[in-house]
Amino acid sequence: MTPGAGLAIDYLANHRDLIPEITELIYGQWADLFHASGTSKEKLRELLVERAVTDKLPIAVVALSDGVLAGTGSIKLSEPGTKPGLSPWLAGMYVKDAYRGSGIGAAIVRALEARASELGVETMYLSVGAAEAFYRRLGWRVIERVNSYGVKEVAVMAKDLAVVGVRSQPDRNASTKDEQASL
Repeated sequence: MTPGAGLAIDYLANHRDLIPEITELIYGQWADLFHASGTSKEKLRELLVERAVTDKLPIAVVALSDGVLAGTGSIKLSEPGTKPGLSPWLAGMYVKDAYRGSGIGAAIVRALEARASELGVETMYLSVGAAEAFYRRLGWRVIERVNSYGVKEVAVMAKDLAVVGVRSQPDRNASTKDEQASL
């Protein structure tokens, strides 16, 4: 599957009904880090509710393929277990197995980068383990390697958003791949 016809990137605020499913997916993916940080599944759900906005950070988006949740991502304000003091952070990136390798993850990242830039963010950060090469391909650079919550080694990456194009609102009826992949 390739992103295109049937793919929409939209604000989580417009799809609050997906919060329980997203909570389960994200908590299952990073349970070790959530346990180490003392974050319960209920607290994660509350954080997602907080990110269900359109006009400020923290914020979250969803990727829908023909109306079905394919993935999600968000921007949070801090990453205390990794590198306190830097802000904001790309986080909660998750693409369902059936959609991995299709470009949906990159579309989510681009949409979040564009929205962050539009909201005045100049540099964004992320922490990553196995997917470091994915983010390098999207223009992110490693700034250091750290131990996250004493659980795993991660790369802290950064991206200058000054060159990221922006759009003010998601276009649910976009007609081209590029339009569909950006907010």
